[in-house]
Amino acid sequence: MKVTAVVPAFNEAGRVQGVLDVLAAASAVDEVLVVDDGSSDGTYLAVESHPAAQGKGAKVRCLRQVPNAGKGAAMRRGAEAALDADILLFLDADLIGLSPEHVASLAAPVTSGEYDMALGVFRGGRGATTLAQVLVPNISGQRAIRRDLFLSVPCLSQSGFGVELAITNFIAGGGYRMTQVVLHGVTHPMKEEKLGLLRGVRSRARMYWQMLPYMFVRGGKPRRRPRG
Repeated sequence: MKVTAVVPAFNEAGRVQGVLDVLAAASAVDEVLVVDDGSSDGTYLAVESHPAAQGKGAKVRCLRQVPNAGKGAAMRRGAEAALDADILLFLDADLIGLSPEHVASLAAPVTSGEYDMALGVFRGGRGATTLAQVLVPNISGQRAIRRDLFLSVPCLSQSGFGVELAITNFIAGGGYRMTQVVLHGVTHPMKEEKLGLLRGVRSRARMYWQMLPYMFVRGGKPRRRPRG
């Protein structure tokens, strides 16, 4: 089975290369597609300058999505570009502590055929992110899923930050096989750390607002379209 890692990225020029280092070294991944979702900080150039993006047959490619269309649209763009992939491995662009072993463990339940989706949850990286994923694991951006199933999820391009809930709702509502994989020692910076307190709080509020229509829903369809 061919595994394509899809990394949606928005203004992650200073962090995405660390994730690419891991994916370039991960034998469980055949190709890496970074979707630059309208970044203004040089994320595209940071990806293009990575050693794994150089030369013929490069493992890493970057797709530009302009203007910014939201996380759900970026993930769908990457999935559509992964034409011959069987499995999609979604990872955030700002992960800290990720290793090739984490990547392999996340992909394995799906590549083996035992499960249709594996959800990666943080443990032990830092208290705040561990607690968040104990309380609401379904919003994790780290997951492996069959490509055909992912592209069957309704309203992906309109889901924004609700995309993770939309995917999980679709899998649960359809009776597909899902499991969790613990990613020990993995975490990511908080929005308030990346953007500053005020902008970070605003960004977090917008994220939760976009998730709201997908809460307590089965089948992946929101009760209403998210705005903002």
